[in-house]
Amino acid sequence: MTRYAKLHGNGNDFLVLDLRGTPGEGKDHAAEARALCRREESLGADGLLLVESSSRLNFRMRLFNRDGSEGEMCGNGARCIARYAWETGIAPAEMAFETLGGDVHARVDAPYVRLLLAEVDLGDATWERKTSAGGQELTYSFLAVGVPHCVVFLEDLATRPREELFRLGRELRGRTDLFPRGTNVNFLAPEKEGLFLITYERGVEDLTRSCGTGSVAAAVTARRLGRCGDDVKVRNLGGINRVLLEDSGPDRVRPSLEGRTALVAWMEPTEEALV
Repeated sequence: MTRYAKLHGNGNDFLVLDLRGTPGEGKDHAAEARALCRREESLGADGLLLVESSSRLNFRMRLFNRDGSEGEMCGNGARCIARYAWETGIAPAEMAFETLGGDVHARVDAPYVRLLLAEVDLGDATWERKTSAGGQELTYSFLAVGVPHCVVFLEDLATRPREELFRLGRELRGRTDLFPRGTNVNFLAPEKEGLFLITYERGVEDLTRSCGTGSVAAAVTARRLGRCGDDVKVRNLGGINRVLLEDSGPDRVRPSLEGRTALVAWMEPTEEALV
């Protein structure tokens, strides 16, 4: 049987599989992700992370979302795969790995993992545009942090029903007139000690407990609009992601992301889990 690890980063959970040197390396694992990531009927997760060989760095990370789509990057997923790589001896505590969204450097101090992410180019970002969704006018910003992110400030976020946020997120995620490749949708509110964030994730097609790249996108946007500084705590439903931002040039920023991870279990699914 194939053995998967189950990890989560502040409630954003993943199955992890080491494929280095196996026939599955480089293959399409969309169907496997769709089958195994089902809640209740299978192992259940927000996505499937694969460890593959790299000729340059410690390894290569690939991500297949719950719906089978392959994602460019995932901040919490990157933290989880770094923890996995350290726990299994694939990489030392300080490591670097490839993703489709750029190279990631990580340091594991279990249970915490800190990432130095690829530089974010804000030259194509848009700030405070108006649109309508769910029968209301919203102001959004849009930028790419390895993957596309829409950020919407909602001052009353804490009192908005989950069902409303789900509907708004699903509607905005599908607005290909604004976001041709689709987008993650981040609902954001300032609070006393930082920011409060709830994210509708593309590929998961639901609100998740935490989003790493969403936390970075939220912090970048809030700083741009003068609502936070360079070091900010982003509270997600599943825990706190700490984001540090350092300007690396005109309209360019190098983010770091830190938060808790947990190695939950080793799992060997039966054939019925794949049906």
